[in-house]
Amino acid sequence: MTDTINAWIDWLLQALGLSGPAILLVTIPLALLQSLFGFFPFVILIVLHVSVFDVIGGMLISWLICNLGGLFVFYLSRRYLFHWFDRKWGRKLKRYDKWQRYLNRYGIWTLVLLRTIPIIPNNVINIMSAVSPLPLPAFVWGTSLGNLSYIWFFGTISSSLIVPREEWSFYLTGYGLFVVVLLAVFFWKHWGHLQEDKRERMV
Repeated sequence: MTDTINAWIDWLLQALGLSGPAILLVTIPLALLQSLFGFFPFVILIVLHVSVFDVIGGMLISWLICNLGGLFVFYLSRRYLFHWFDRKWGRKLKRYDKWQRYLNRYGIWTLVLLRTIPIIPNNVINIMSAVSPLPLPAFVWGTSLGNLSYIWFFGTISSSLIVPREEWSFYLTGYGLFVVVLLAVFFWKHWGHLQEDKRERMV
């Protein structure tokens, strides 16, 4: 499936005669569709961006576009399409009830975890956030940090096309420090909640 989509994107770029920064005319709409329907891995777009804008520039542009897609779907879901999404996705969202509870309680930090480790599709995360009581600022922070974590980590380890092997240690060390800071802030903010959850599980 991934190879088919990759070939289709390559064909589309060639058919439209797009190269260099002009590929954004294709990758931005694709990122919005991916955030809404989640039908292909976002890493495909990361590779395209890195091939044009180099490692740092490509990851930065991918991060900005991914954030834009998340905000786009969050806004649509919460403002206009709530009932449509509830009918279409209601049953599917129930399988993620546990994560919905964590999202309601820990907000930003659940988003960071879910976006870093893709155990739930990106579009479902956007919809779950929109139908929860999560405020917009928390969604923006959680999405920004989570997408940064995902793109930094998977952009580094997933392919030598993105980061040359000789530079892996530099990017992974930086990512490790980033994670340590996030964990420290999380435990500082939510130690009481974690102890409460622990007591509830022991009852």
